[in-house]
Amino acid sequence: MSESGRIAWPAGQPVWTFDWRLADSPDEEGIVVLRAAYRGHQVFAKVSLPSLRVQYDGPCGPYKDPLNHDNSHPTRRCPRTRVCAYASGSGAQSALNLESYHTIGAYRLTHRWVFRADGVVLPRLFSAGLQCPFDHRHHTYWRFDFTLDGVPRDLGLEYNTYAPDEGWGAGWHPFRTETSRVKNPASRRSWAVLNKDSGRGYHLLPGPNDGTADAFSTSDLWLLRYHGSEDRHGRQGSAAADGLGAYLNGEDTDGQNLVVWYCGHLVHHVSDAGRDRHAVGPDLVPLGPW
Repeated sequence: MSESGRIAWPAGQPVWTFDWRLADSPDEEGIVVLRAAYRGHQVFAKVSLPSLRVQYDGPCGPYKDPLNHDNSHPTRRCPRTRVCAYASGSGAQSALNLESYHTIGAYRLTHRWVFRADGVVLPRLFSAGLQCPFDHRHHTYWRFDFTLDGVPRDLGLEYNTYAPDEGWGAGWHPFRTETSRVKNPASRRSWAVLNKDSGRGYHLLPGPNDGTADAFSTSDLWLLRYHGSEDRHGRQGSAAADGLGAYLNGEDTDGQNLVVWYCGHLVHHVSDAGRDRHAVGPDLVPLGPW
């Protein structure tokens, strides 16, 4: 089973247009957004949540929990569908929300994409529930296939407060080859992908609850050159390993079609794991002349 559709929001004078789908096995990657454009400029070819790994401090797991149509449910807001689209906010903060609600064992999960009128995109996963009576972390892997302006002329950059100006502004360092990175809150580390011709791009800012990599999930971000065979539609990695290191082979990323994988690490403590609204996810903020 699956659901799919097309969004042009707001009606009449849309600033966001995209297709979406939520499918079952073998395509278990939450709500997938395809061919997303902001103000007529393409942003993403595809964005998804292909991997959700759960790490327990005790003897349970590890687990890999797919978000699919089969484990999704209608909600009070949208009782006839499993993918709910609704508007919120006002002015520049007005937004189109696209979300699905899932249950996996004792976990209650809401997968949400927020597309704001000012171009900001907020990928979010909300989680509650306790499968085993031990502290644990949900390692949430988003895949962002950028196709800025529809042309494969992208460049990945990293910001740190200590970095000199290398031609992209103080603090910004360009990556010319594939790499993986770990968050560094002390230097306000963040990342961006820019189209080298138009100057349009997106700034990826880690969320306040996104945590940092550990021995179980060893990186926070992977900057990769696009290959269709590396989009595994939810079959990425396993409960024990994310498998992303295999894609790092030193390929040129300067002016190429780029894919960014980003991982948030959502901590659940036994003392409060039954509460709702534990959230994880980065902010994607437009850069340049949109």
